[in-house]
Amino acid sequence: MSSRGLKPLGSKPESLTDMVFEAIRDAIVSKALPPGSQVSEASLAAQLSVSKTPVRETLLRLRHAGLVEPDGRSLRVILPSPDTIRDAYELRSGLEQTAARHAAERATEAERTWILECAESSLTAARAGRNAEFHSRDHDFHWALAEAAHNTLVSRAVADVLLLTSALRARDVPATGDSVTCAGEHVRIAEAVRDGDGETAVRGMADHLEHVLTIVLTGLVLAG
Repeated sequence: MSSRGLKPLGSKPESLTDMVFEAIRDAIVSKALPPGSQVSEASLAAQLSVSKTPVRETLLRLRHAGLVEPDGRSLRVILPSPDTIRDAYELRSGLEQTAARHAAERATEAERTWILECAESSLTAARAGRNAEFHSRDHDFHWALAEAAHNTLVSRAVADVLLLTSALRARDVPATGDSVTCAGEHVRIAEAVRDGDGETAVRGMADHLEHVLTIVLTGLVLAG
């Protein structure tokens, strides 16, 4: 098994499961857990110096999101694949179009303001070339929109697919895309939500995620 590079957490914080989740997710993104490598509760728990329980919960979540998959009687980290990326973004598009429509209909005034603030901040960061800040605000924008849909099942599903697409992009296509254009798309979606225009918000989200999918697939080919 190739689960190299994980370090003991060294402490037992209140949210130990969250710490374990972040450690294993980051190990997948950094390839400390290489694509295709087998993972097991026992080995990961030993490396992180924790019990099997938080590792088991993490692997269940990662399997549900799609970052690990069955491999016989064990699990393995998913391999880079255009089909996997396409499937993930198509699922994400359907979910986020639904979220955008409901957010336009149901968001509170405070939520509409926050969604627009996240979108505008992503554009400011992109124009300044602050990539880490752009990615953070990009995530904030999409998550704020999902929460503003006021549908627990939709927001949970969006959380999982955001986890999958962000991890795959960071691992397999780390440096691609026109962030300024993407951030401008955020702003147009946010303005439609602010105005209660669900149809425009849905079309904007569909176009945005189709654009992102094209960027990521192109980057994957170039990286290969």
